[in-house]
Amino acid sequence: MSDLFSPRRPDGRAEWRVIYDFAAGLPYGTDVKFARIAELLDTDDRARAHRAVRRCNRQFTQDSLPRVLGNVRGVGYRILQPADYAPAAMNIQRQARRKVTSAVDLMRTAPLADMTPGQRDWAHRVTMVLVDNELRLRSQEDWQKEAERRLAQLEQRAGLTPKVIEHD
Repeated sequence: MSDLFSPRRPDGRAEWRVIYDFAAGLPYGTDVKFARIAELLDTDDRARAHRAVRRCNRQFTQDSLPRVLGNVRGVGYRILQPADYAPAAMNIQRQARRKVTSAVDLMRTAPLADMTPGQRDWAHRVTMVLVDNELRLRSQEDWQKEAERRLAQLEQRAGLTPKVIEHD
């Protein structure tokens, strides 16, 4: 029996590293079926596979390697196309805003009457920070929408079509 810190793989690589090494050279748009991931990791445990892909994606972004694996229902994953990065980032931003809203809602239901004065003070401070964060996120989103609307109007008036700038 192996202990908690023993590698699961004979080659000693972490599971995320196996996915990383496999996906690093794949071209944009390549589908990576769950069966292939299960084969690479030698497991059918989807939770382990998802954790490995999540950790692999985090490493891709830390390394600034544009090979992020996006989830595709019924397929598994797909190496994001260059045009897919902005929508994926906006989805993450929306998820973050929903989580902040959920945190504020949780603090609104906190049983203040059952708390000690110190706990109430701490709960109040946490609530104020969360509400401030939520308001800033919403304000930034509103500003972004307005800026995009104004930019589109200017481009239309100038007869320009938006161009995608590709980086080497």
